[in-house]
Amino acid sequence: MPPDPPNRPAVETVTIACLHCGKLQEVPRKAQTVTCKHCYKRLELQDVVIPKYEARRAIETLGIVTIEKKGQVIADRIHCGGLIVRGKVKAEITSRGPILVGPEADVIGNVTAPTMAIGAGAVLNGHYEVGRVRATTPPEPTSPEPTSPDPGPQEPTPDEGPIDPEA
Repeated sequence: MPPDPPNRPAVETVTIACLHCGKLQEVPRKAQTVTCKHCYKRLELQDVVIPKYEARRAIETLGIVTIEKKGQVIADRIHCGGLIVRGKVKAEITSRGPILVGPEADVIGNVTAPTMAIGAGAVLNGHYEVGRVRATTPPEPTSPEPTSPDPGPQEPTPDEGPIDPEA
């Protein structure tokens, strides 16, 4: 049996969910970027602060994106762990955490987030889905009365006429 390694402090880890595949994994708390062990895509873990105008194709981070008062972002998409908007943003936004919109902010584009707080006077334009993520399959309908077993094939009533199987 090999000897124990020298006294090293235990590495603190956190559990994150990949932005791309959604699978959970353990990463060191101080990591700034990692590669997903499942889909092999790069994940940013740090917060992003935008103090001035920026045009980007995408902003993707598990941290919080902050757009300052004089900041303006034009992007195809923003996928983040949280968003604070004090300036202007034009993008399709998907957040895993809360979105806070300041009173003088402009948000243009579709937004999906679990919670959203909007200051009075903010300008919003787009489709907003706030709350739980909808299930992909609809829930089972509930009926108050018990269902009876299938009675099998039924004979047509005189008003309906004969059943045409090729119709």
